[in-house]
Amino acid sequence: MRTDGHVRTLAANRRFRKLLAVRLTSQAGDGMFQASLALSVFFNPALGDSTDPFAYAAAVALLLGPYSLLGPYVGVVLDRFSRRRLIGGANVLRAALVVVVALTLPTGLDWTWVLCAMVVLAANRFVLAGLGASHPHVVDPPELVTANSLASTLGALAYGLGLATTGVARLVDSGISYSMLALAAGVGYLVSATLVSAAFARSELGPDAEDTERTGLWRGVAATTVGMLQGFRHLSRRRGPALIMALQGTHRFLYGIVFIIAIALFMGFFWNVESDPSRATTISWLLVLAIMGNLGVLAAAVVTPRATRVWGPKNWAVMLMALCAVVVAALAGTMKPVMFAVAVLLVNIASQGIKITVDTSIQRGVEDRYRGRVFSVNDTIYNVGYLAGLFAAAVVVPPDGYAPGALVGVAVSYGLICVAYAYLARDDAPYDAQAWSPAAAEPRPSTSQ
Repeated sequence: MRTDGHVRTLAANRRFRKLLAVRLTSQAGDGMFQASLALSVFFNPALGDSTDPFAYAAAVALLLGPYSLLGPYVGVVLDRFSRRRLIGGANVLRAALVVVVALTLPTGLDWTWVLCAMVVLAANRFVLAGLGASHPHVVDPPELVTANSLASTLGALAYGLGLATTGVARLVDSGISYSMLALAAGVGYLVSATLVSAAFARSELGPDAEDTERTGLWRGVAATTVGMLQGFRHLSRRRGPALIMALQGTHRFLYGIVFIIAIALFMGFFWNVESDPSRATTISWLLVLAIMGNLGVLAAAVVTPRATRVWGPKNWAVMLMALCAVVVAALAGTMKPVMFAVAVLLVNIASQGIKITVDTSIQRGVEDRYRGRVFSVNDTIYNVGYLAGLFAAAVVVPPDGYAPGALVGVAVSYGLICVAYAYLARDDAPYDAQAWSPAAAEPRPSTSQ
């Protein structure tokens, strides 16, 4: 299906352009804040020079844990209150907390900035989910798929630009402190909040008055918890989506292990303290890894739709798992920085390709009345699998990160998962790439012109 006409229509849609501007400024701020936070944790003398894989895992889990656990409950709030106010309010709150982080960061390890940083990252769920839920209010139904794809792709680019800007500022020794780098992110949040408040009326982004949930907030939270359990039960009757979700969960677990090994290697084994006392080379490589990761996400968004039509979603998922097995095995055999840069690109293509396949499987293979609950289940599996992988790596990875044996184990695990999924899903593909799923709410579109 050609999307040229949809893109032109969206480009002419003034309200969509305004909503996109809200997203881009917010996600650029996210990139700048998360990069400044990572630099502060790993390269700030005031926090000490830790080379402990457990410290890396704990740092990521501490910051992403609340973000991950909050995910399923975001919709409870977004369906009860003005999304325009929630998006603007969340960004104003983040801008204020960034100021607190900037003031307390130079003092070393302080729970004040740690807790503030956790809230800043957790509030991002409200912003991104609110923007996604707002699209139907500014875009006509025929353009929704293209709008979602365009917004997520440009948002990823804005996030990557924020990462790169902060990394380059630190790399060229510009004299900008970690606090100033964090404050720059707060400017992005404030601009985003101003744009959404000025461009849209209070109820313009929903929820519609007739669709607003009437039950109380805490009843909604309880209902969401029960709904997740119902989603698990529904998946027992939908093996296609259930199997691909399980595949993604195990992939995220292994992905977390490789992540910790890579960080520990660049902070330890690959670092030459005599020739690079300021760690400029380390920062350069981490910046390269971040860029390659974003390129992998973008490449997957381009390749996956066609690949699933040509080979089918099940075979595409099997190929991606096989790719991960080969790439990680190559890492174990070489243990070179340049190989990790290539691996990040390829593994992120696989990771995003599987995610797109899982999302489509849920949209096509799960009944509409269960779809939101199953998405909540998937969100939890996605994040908990990753966090579990981080701490599993912390147990087996040495301080300098040199663990070819662990990488061999990960490569073998990818291979076994690949074979197991191919066998178990032989009659239960994620979805039918050639026809609309019977569970889909929409009728199959006509192909006649």
